[in-house]
Amino acid sequence: MKRLVSIMACIAVAFTTPVHAQSNNDDYTPLNSRIKRDRQFPLDLPNRFDPERMTRLMRDRSKDMLAQLSRCLYNRSNDQALALLETTDFGFADFAQVGMETDRALRVYGFSDCMRRVATSHNMSVQLRFTPGALRQWLLQQAYLDRYPNGPSWIVPGNIVGERAFPLSRNIAPVLSIMDFADCVVQANPYGADFFFRSASGSDDENAAIADLTPALGSCLTQGQQVELTPTALRAWLGEGLWHAANTIAPAPAEVSQDSN
Repeated sequence: MKRLVSIMACIAVAFTTPVHAQSNNDDYTPLNSRIKRDRQFPLDLPNRFDPERMTRLMRDRSKDMLAQLSRCLYNRSNDQALALLETTDFGFADFAQVGMETDRALRVYGFSDCMRRVATSHNMSVQLRFTPGALRQWLLQQAYLDRYPNGPSWIVPGNIVGERAFPLSRNIAPVLSIMDFADCVVQANPYGADFFFRSASGSDDENAAIADLTPALGSCLTQGQQVELTPTALRAWLGEGLWHAANTIAPAPAEVSQDSN
């Protein structure tokens, strides 16, 4: 309880950081949205990658139960996992959206089997709810770490992150707003977002990462916007932001590369 209180207090600081409302212009989509057509990493982005710290972080993460579950689910079929990530988005809320019933999804993705393996390895019972959103989060988590096991090598200062595609949720405003927030935080502090995403739930590394992300969390909120944050929600959101950025990043056009956001 004490850890959670300290985290929420830290995030509250971010919410009270002065922010400025965005106006409509050529850089933003209509309806006063903060969703930019593309995002550019700052040219002076500091490199916070520490190989020794990353090695320790990944070693500690390997002991985390949710990390083990996500690895088991992903390893059953990498191609199947990547296909699901490609055809869904953060608004994935019903297996019927991808033409599948829940019982079949349980079998296809091996949820019960993986739960048993994790429980056996820790010699304890484990209870988790199998939902479309949770499955996407678990698969995305492992897909990202599988692709970048030794750190966020995809980050290049000044590079542009492409526009998002929403296979399921292009007209769902809350999803668009949350993903815009996540993309903004990743753009502002990609190394910090990556470190937080890799940290084990409830660890000192997680607390330190949240403190490091606090300025970006505040600056990425529009004026008057209220967002209820927990470490679990933040992990899901930033995972989406990291996965999107890593898969769409490209060199900035010459006329754009002179100006960092």
